[in-house]
Amino acid sequence: MIKPHISSRVVIFVITCSAPGKTHLIGEHAVVYGEPAIIISVGKRAYISAEKSENVKIYAQDINQSGEFSISELKEFTEKLQQLWDKCFETKNFSPLYSLLKNEHLGHIEAMIAKTMDELDLNSGFKLQINSDIPIGSGLGSSAALSVAVPKVLSELFKKNLTLDEINQVAYKIESLAHGTPSGGDNSICCYGGALWFKKGTPNVIEPLHLDFTKKNFVLVFTGIPKLTTGELVSNVRSLDPEYRDPRVKKIGEYTYEMRKCLVKPDFTRIKELMNLAQELLAELGVSIDVIDRIHKAVKEINGGAKLSGAGGGGYMVCYHEDLTLLDQTIRNLGYIPEHVELGVEGVRTE
Repeated sequence: MIKPHISSRVVIFVITCSAPGKTHLIGEHAVVYGEPAIIISVGKRAYISAEKSENVKIYAQDINQSGEFSISELKEFTEKLQQLWDKCFETKNFSPLYSLLKNEHLGHIEAMIAKTMDELDLNSGFKLQINSDIPIGSGLGSSAALSVAVPKVLSELFKKNLTLDEINQVAYKIESLAHGTPSGGDNSICCYGGALWFKKGTPNVIEPLHLDFTKKNFVLVFTGIPKLTTGELVSNVRSLDPEYRDPRVKKIGEYTYEMRKCLVKPDFTRIKELMNLAQELLAELGVSIDVIDRIHKAVKEINGGAKLSGAGGGGYMVCYHEDLTLLDQTIRNLGYIPEHVELGVEGVRTE
């Protein structure tokens, strides 16, 4: 929605767009190697309001940061990031890129805005107000949601009329600058919403799954902020001996194909088993932590399913049990809070 504000007889148009977070039901990490993933949008959203301005002003309320940049500064920053990304890609080591973004004032936010300006060929200033329900670094796709919402709101503000597919393409380029070589699945679900069958390729396979989650007993559990970024966790898995890593990646892929069939039936007994099997493989790949393992074990002991969601190292888990009261109590007994969040929500949109 475009909302006009009148100040000192000047009409200022403010546009607000939002994009949802996401959860991986199954397939994370394996998706980087060409295996499929099932990803679902969640009812936590990132909101961005935009209006035209002389320079580029950023207000990120949730991380209590703000910044003001000239157009030339952001263009130079984009070039610097792209050159560094190219070097990292050649060496297959993105640590210098992650280090740069961590040391920048606004880091990833500045990068996504700079890249969006480059992709949309913008040479005018604007002010962005960022507010998000999605905890940063939680595994719910906070960066992917912003990477989708930024090109959406700037497309609306400057009347670029980008399609959803075009927004998703820009979002993937933004995610690449932050995470090295992501699969593209996170930005896709934040863009399109609902539930997606995603498989990395040339081109990527992105198929909507028409599933109803309204009466399904899935809950999310936050286990704490990961110490490592998504890019770092992906790099750690990539550094594993292929003879150890690849069979586990392939097995996760096999479970993902089976999960799709079980969701359609539905067969929740097997869905729970597949969640647990996938979690155990992810733990073997080194992306689980003790807290996740404890919650997984406790939920499995009551014949439920529980696994990490996303890159791991902490963040959110997704859990399921037919008896929601029992599931909630089991999680609370461990000192954690089950979150009942709507799944399969609408993708990026203008508010």
